[in-house]
Amino acid sequence: MTAAEPPALRQRLLRRVLPVVVTTLTLGWVAYSFDMGKVAAALSWHVVVLIVPSLLAYGAVTLVIEAWSLLRVIGDPPPGFGAWTAARIKSASYLLAIVNYVLGGAALTVLLKRRAGIGLGEAASVVLLISLVDLLVVLVFAAVAAAVMADAGGPTVRAGVVALAGAGFFGGLALLRMPASLGPLERIRSLSVFDALRTTPGRRLGELTALRTIFSVCFIAMAGTAFYAFEIPISTSRLVVGTMILAVVGAIPWAVAGLGPGQMFAVVVFRGVAEPETLIALSLVLSAGLILLRAAMGGIFAREYALEALAETRGEL
Repeated sequence: MTAAEPPALRQRLLRRVLPVVVTTLTLGWVAYSFDMGKVAAALSWHVVVLIVPSLLAYGAVTLVIEAWSLLRVIGDPPPGFGAWTAARIKSASYLLAIVNYVLGGAALTVLLKRRAGIGLGEAASVVLLISLVDLLVVLVFAAVAAAVMADAGGPTVRAGVVALAGAGFFGGLALLRMPASLGPLERIRSLSVFDALRTTPGRRLGELTALRTIFSVCFIAMAGTAFYAFEIPISTSRLVVGTMILAVVGAIPWAVAGLGPGQMFAVVVFRGVAEPETLIALSLVLSAGLILLRAAMGGIFAREYALEALAETRGEL
């Protein structure tokens, strides 16, 4: 065993254990702090009847969006790599993303490299570009919704933060794409992980932004359906702000599929909209529904791809 191996082993162990520990502790805190009898009482078959078909529709529409997003960024995919293949490899990545969002991205990168016939750095750049556009769209949605909320408190500050983030994104994009040399920073700009950011035509970037905006609208609509199923009235602006915050929380690789922190933040960001126990029940149903949906999509449509991605990324687990 080399001297470099123990730190690597510790890092892998941390990646394995930390999400489980965080999920266990936060769910335990939720169970201890709130009346779980009221949480159970908030559940009903009425909720199931509304949520299940909505989840199926959400899964179908967003998978199409995911496939077309990949195709638009790749631009000139090889023969045999079409929308169906793109959809299947994205479905395969869902299985690892359930455990850890970063692992899902790693799985998608590996499968893109193999199936689209591109380099590992270029594949990573495709995943990075889509993730950055997603983050930008989420921030814009949250800022606009917060700005129109009468009770938001400090909408100018929120808008300023998002404007700063947007300026950083577009400023960085401009630096990556400018023809002039960046001097000492040129080596960084030339890294293959920035290929998609550097070379994707502006028209395709616009198309990608439109696709990711529709994706976010679908997620907001799914959350809105959950509130309707639980008979919780909520304003559109409050729904958008809260949902976008929870989307960011769910993407942080600190818990299993965001379970635990997602329920804690749901109580905080939707405080006053409904009883805390009802919000916890809603959040649990939505989280469980999305996990089952993604697991089914990965298992049904892309089992062999998922096994391939798992074999390639197991060193990260």
